[in-house]
Amino acid sequence: MEENLAEINKKVLILLGVLMLILIFALIYFSLPKGNGNIKNISLGNLPLRGNPNASIKIIEFSDFQCPACRAAEPIVKKILKDYPDTALYYRNFPLTQIHKNAFVAAEAAECADKQGKFWEYHDVLFENQNNLDKSSLKNYAKQIKLDTAEFNTCLDSGETKGAVLADLSDAQRLNLRGTPTFFINNKEVFGGNEQQIKKIIEDELK
Repeated sequence: MEENLAEINKKVLILLGVLMLILIFALIYFSLPKGNGNIKNISLGNLPLRGNPNASIKIIEFSDFQCPACRAAEPIVKKILKDYPDTALYYRNFPLTQIHKNAFVAAEAAECADKQGKFWEYHDVLFENQNNLDKSSLKNYAKQIKLDTAEFNTCLDSGETKGAVLADLSDAQRLNLRGTPTFFINNKEVFGGNEQQIKKIIEDELK
């Protein structure tokens, strides 16, 4: 009887060990960043473009001007565009308003700058001054890059570009994005500024 009980206990322990291993592997799998296999269709529309307009590699970035990780990804993105001439970067707004109180108005301001053809200049100034994105500062940055300030201020104060930002935000939510920055390289998703992962997808696409 004691031998049978010992055998049963041994089998139970083995079964528990197997279940624990399955649980550990499942946790590891679901915590890994998802990349190449995650394909989603996203419209380019009239998004701000940096790089080659006829590029075969189209990178769409969902970003937040108040997000430190987005700022850290900026030099990586610029390096990728330089290293791979057959690439184009399109910007979309994903202001994380729950934690970044000025992210939405900064996105509106960038869209106002885009109306005067200076989105990327304004974009760069915003990331350089990420800790100062109140409305007064946003208007000063417009003056700094020589925008028509009267036109810019009217655009920002009237909420003229709010709809454009909300449209981007709606798409980000529809796509169930986890956060910023999120990149789509020819519709293949990469969460975070993972240079090696982005490069691998680009190189696979260029083959």
